[in-house]
Amino acid sequence: MSETHPIAGPTTASPTREPTWGLPDALVGWGAAFVFANLVGALVLLLGGYQTKAEIEGAPLAWVMLSSLPIWIAFVAIAIGVSRIKGNGWVSDFPARFRPVDLLIGVPAGLVAQFILVPVISFPILQLSGQDADDLAKPAQDLADKAHGAGGAILLLLVVGVVAPLAEELFFRGLLFRALEKKWAQWWALGLSSAFFAFPPFQPLQFLPLVAAGAVFGGVMIWTDRLGTAVVAHMAFNISTVVLLLWLS
Repeated sequence: MSETHPIAGPTTASPTREPTWGLPDALVGWGAAFVFANLVGALVLLLGGYQTKAEIEGAPLAWVMLSSLPIWIAFVAIAIGVSRIKGNGWVSDFPARFRPVDLLIGVPAGLVAQFILVPVISFPILQLSGQDADDLAKPAQDLADKAHGAGGAILLLLVVGVVAPLAEELFFRGLLFRALEKKWAQWWALGLSSAFFAFPPFQPLQFLPLVAAGAVFGGVMIWTDRLGTAVVAHMAFNISTVVLLLWLS
């Protein structure tokens, strides 16, 4: 189809093609991302002089964040690379769009997921396991305790509240969800992509709450057909947690 540009004259619209990426690309990418992240993350800590379990647990926040970046770098590189090579690019394929209204949808969704849905789902799990809310929050609280001063707080908010949601949504609700959707019904794709999202930091207390949170992020994306809504919800979910934990610290 051609159109007339007011200055350059007739132009031809860029053709689109049916993306050929699918579930094998997403699953291989998921596995490759974790192999890459474990190897590079371990190397980063080794270069920082943190080798034993005790040394790693006591590592400063900057080194912990630096060692965590490879997984998010891998998610972004794989999602963008696959969509560019086998599709029309990540903006078109996933689709990675944002509108101001996404703030009005995503922020409440993320807060509801964090402060209502997660506690409701966690309650029976904690009762059955004989543990409490402090046990559930311990991994995140340990990280927040490393954030010393304004610099540490800003670093934690930037990485956990901005970088992680952007990278994870691009991969899990972008590439993985769309690949699953090609093979199964949309709601199966939502559930399976949410389970994959919750699996990496696998901890029994957190798995089902994170699956539910992932389902919320995917749900608002399905509703608006925009990845931006899921990113906003995920950011609201993470940032509210970080702010609360920093306050408690």
